[in-house]
Amino acid sequence: MLSGCAQAYCLKRSRQRRTVALSVQKTGLVVYAPWAVPLEKIEQIIHSKADWVRKKLTLCVARVEPSWLDGMRLWFKGEALELRLLNRVNTGVWLGDKVLWVPQREGVPVQHSVSRWYQEQAMVHYAERVRQFFPHLKRRPDRLKLTSARTRWGSCTSAGAVRINWRLVQASDAEVDYVLAHELAHLTYLNHSGQFWREVARLYPDYMVPRAKLKVMGSHYLSNFG
Repeated sequence: MLSGCAQAYCLKRSRQRRTVALSVQKTGLVVYAPWAVPLEKIEQIIHSKADWVRKKLTLCVARVEPSWLDGMRLWFKGEALELRLLNRVNTGVWLGDKVLWVPQREGVPVQHSVSRWYQEQAMVHYAERVRQFFPHLKRRPDRLKLTSARTRWGSCTSAGAVRINWRLVQASDAEVDYVLAHELAHLTYLNHSGQFWREVARLYPDYMVPRAKLKVMGSHYLSNFG
């Protein structure tokens, strides 16, 4: 029940789970719960989180999927681009004067062509940006890779593998540098302790401003490209 109204949800039980978790997705509310938790208890939890669930459901309904049409606005390295579609098929995607030219190929969605170009550019861009940190690192990353995660900007493993979300290439250099500094700091501290944040500040003293900007723009970057 949400404010006296019944709320449909998908219940997924697992013997491995120990707690109840709520997730609002495009298909609606999904509840993950251990088999031992009774249905009455689950619905009490949903009711206690009513405001959060309602807010998330409203955002899902309001979110408009990108229309991949000629003239659409895109973001790349913190600047607005215009998408222009070409009838020619004997050329690749290319950028010129803040216009992204994309050939239309039969059977190939425009979104696919654009996403592939963004991923290619992201790998090159991140490799360039990460080099500025090398002289200051206590430990260099073993490798730098892309990730397509929908809920996080990057990750770092104990083996030294750093992964950065390719969608972040839409953001400014300052935002990219913050995420890089964040993940590179995990090479020394694989947690979010005070020591970790001091390491982030050492690597990128002005990280607070781009961090705040990314919190504002992040959902927009992540929602693009489906």
